[in-house]
Amino acid sequence: MGNDQSSSTSQSSGDQPQGRAGYISPEEQATRDRQDEQYNEAMNSTGARIYQQRAAEDAKVNAAAAGGRFVMDVDAMKSLLPDWQDIADELGDMINDGQAMQNVPQPAEDPGSTMQKQAADRHAAAYLASLRQQQAYAKGYADQLRQAIAKYEQQDQANTHGLDKRG
Repeated sequence: MGNDQSSSTSQSSGDQPQGRAGYISPEEQATRDRQDEQYNEAMNSTGARIYQQRAAEDAKVNAAAAGGRFVMDVDAMKSLLPDWQDIADELGDMINDGQAMQNVPQPAEDPGSTMQKQAADRHAAAYLASLRQQQAYAKGYADQLRQAIAKYEQQDQANTHGLDKRG
């Protein structure tokens, strides 16, 4: 090799770890254990505070979810309703396009073409089934939003009417 170095020159002991690959000497393990212990002691106070904050945040989230309800104001529901209806409509268009895939004729009357057509038909059926499930979900979500908006507006009218009677 260049610069008066040969390929058989060994590296100094400071550049290469001592011992076998994957083996940690008892001295090195003791050093690591001491370092871990020091790190744990230093991090305990900070770590405890972080874990307490996380626990408090988790408790808030769990308390909100404990009722099994998701709370959304009427303005948010009204803004989301057209989006979910658009999604359902787009999925309907995709279903119509996907049904055309099932009508594609086999290119030839040979075993390879027959197998390709069968595979394509299975794929089309799975694709359509997935689209129908997604569309049903989107329609259901839009319907739930409509019902929630109607219920809110009925309750709001009832409250307004009740105040008018008392006022």
